[in-house]
Amino acid sequence: MRIFSKSFQDPETIILAERRFDVSVSRLKRARRLTLRIDTNASRVKISAPASVDEALVHGFLERNRPWLERQIAERPDLEIVRDGSLIPFRGQDTQIIIDPAVTRITFDDADGRPSLRLPRRGEPILRLQHFLVDEARRDLTTRAERLSNVLGRPFHSLHVRDTKSRWGSCSSRAGLNFSWRLIFGEDRVREYVVAHEVAHLRHMDHSPAFWALCEALCPPDLDIDWAKRQLRENGKRWHALVFDGSVA
Repeated sequence: MRIFSKSFQDPETIILAERRFDVSVSRLKRARRLTLRIDTNASRVKISAPASVDEALVHGFLERNRPWLERQIAERPDLEIVRDGSLIPFRGQDTQIIIDPAVTRITFDDADGRPSLRLPRRGEPILRLQHFLVDEARRDLTTRAERLSNVLGRPFHSLHVRDTKSRWGSCSSRAGLNFSWRLIFGEDRVREYVVAHEVAHLRHMDHSPAFWALCEALCPPDLDIDWAKRQLRENGKRWHALVFDGSVA
C-alpha cells in the first residue's frame, strides 16, 4: 500500500507498519544529497534535501527507503510509558517510581535495598519526574565537564542538555558541549566516558589516534571505554523508548 497525503507536493504523511507518520521536508542550501531520519517516539519522518530537489524526487526517495523505515520500526522497542509503579533505570540502578502523597518533593530512597524515586501526588507527577531527571543530568554532566576541561586546560563556552536521538554528546567548533539528558539512566562510568570523549574534542576535532589517546587519559584508569560504548549500544534503545508525559504522539 502506498499512501501519501497529496500528489505533486512534498509528502505530509506516510503509513508505515500500520502507523501514520508525519513527514517533514527541509530544503537546505548546503545539502548535497537527500537524507532521512525516523523518530518513532514522535511518529515522524524527517527528510533533508538540497534546495533544488523537486517534490517528485522527494516522493521517490521516501518510497525507495520504505523497507529501511519499516525495519527501523521493527527493530526499535515499543514505547514504554512511565507510570506509578514503573521500574526505570536511574544512575545505572533499576529504580521504582512511587507516587507518594507523604512527600513534598521528588526523593531518592534506597534504605531497604530497593531503589525508588518517590514523587509528590500534586499536579503532573510523571512530567515533573522528567524535569527532575533532566536537571539531575545537567548538574551531573556539567560537574564532570568542568572537572575534565580544567584538567585539559581548555574551557568550554557552553553546555546544553537536550533530548537528542542520534548522538549522546557533541562538541562544536566554538567549544559548545551538548549531551543527551537520557545519559542519567546509565552508570556513572558511562557518563564519565561520554563527557571525556566530548571534552577531548576541545583539543582534537577528529577521531585521530591523538584524540583517542587523550580521551583515554581523561578517563579513570579502571574505566573500560569499550565497555562504556557497549552499554550505550545495548541500552540506548530502551532509554530512548521511555516516555514520561503519559501520551504517545
